[in-house]
Amino acid sequence: MNKIIKLKKLSHIANTLAVIFIGVLFVHFESGCNSREKTKAFAQEKEGLCAKSEGLLLSEPMRYAHNMRMETEADGLSVTIRNPWDTTRVLHRYLLTTDASLSRTDATVVKVPIRNAAVFTSVQCALMMELGCPELIGGVCEIEYIHVPYVQKGVAEGRIIDLGNGMSPNVERMMDLRPDVILTTPFENSGGYGRLERMGVPIIECADYMESSPLARAEWVRFYGRLFGRAKEADSLFQAVESAYTEMKKRVASETKERPRLLVETPQGSHWYVPGGASTMGRLYQDAGADYIFSSTSGAGSTPLSIEQVLERGMDAQIWLLKHHGPVDLRQLRKDYPALARIHAPMYLCDTSTSLFYEETPYHPERLLQNLVNIFHPELAYPEEYSYFCPLE
Repeated sequence: MNKIIKLKKLSHIANTLAVIFIGVLFVHFESGCNSREKTKAFAQEKEGLCAKSEGLLLSEPMRYAHNMRMETEADGLSVTIRNPWDTTRVLHRYLLTTDASLSRTDATVVKVPIRNAAVFTSVQCALMMELGCPELIGGVCEIEYIHVPYVQKGVAEGRIIDLGNGMSPNVERMMDLRPDVILTTPFENSGGYGRLERMGVPIIECADYMESSPLARAEWVRFYGRLFGRAKEADSLFQAVESAYTEMKKRVASETKERPRLLVETPQGSHWYVPGGASTMGRLYQDAGADYIFSSTSGAGSTPLSIEQVLERGMDAQIWLLKHHGPVDLRQLRKDYPALARIHAPMYLCDTSTSLFYEETPYHPERLLQNLVNIFHPELAYPEEYSYFCPLE
């Protein structure tokens, strides 16, 4: 009898252990399944994030630009443009994404890559040519100032729509174009974009011209590259520009001793507009080895001075640079402003009607730097690859 009881107890214990063992196996199996499901879900989520950020990821952060910040987010690329005229405020926020269904209240959502753009400036047209996506130019403003053969031919053949004046574009033609974005230049106290804003099309405010150094402005190419699906091309372009510019700047600093006094531009009415010392051109003059007489002038844009103020500083200038759309009639200029005859510095003219100054130099400051170094310091003898400023007889 005792043996039977003992056997029953052992059987009961064995059954209990079996139940526990099966329970443990079930829990382990369920846990394993959940773990695999979680891993699979994470992989799918990661794949989804990569899809939204495809072509938008940054290999390295922006290093020169002061008015732009780009950061990779889960939904795409966050772009913040600082107000150049009030640096405590934001001019615009964008979210570049491949997900067309996204909606945000804190940023303008831009579906990328762009397939059809209204471009208001010649410089962006030229950049799109260089990035290999000119076919994305759907419409332009002020075609008479765009010296890009592809665009000129496109407008003549009707493939690219002429949108008229950049300050008051033809909205009806814009509606016919139905662009993905509008690329335009913001100005201080412009009062907004009127009917263009009511169209609901993202307006890309190209404030790069207000940057405080040539490389800072050129770095914006990385933003435009991500708009047009040309991120790798844009990053590669900027790396080459940065390397060439930096090397030339260092050579000027180490191999030159004297800096010629530099006067720039000519009067316009009662004012003489000169680049501020903190502007891209003001910095470029200094990087090229000139003693720019207005380097202490604040501001990242043009500064209006009286003719008397300029003459007071510029009478002993050793080099005089001026830009003009078309040839300059020196006799007429001196007749209009007799005091200019007292300036004896050799003059160099950049004829913007024949050169590609506005189209090339914003994103290729190394080309302009080379041209200016040859003028200021001919002893360094760089090859004459680019000649925007030429001697004016």
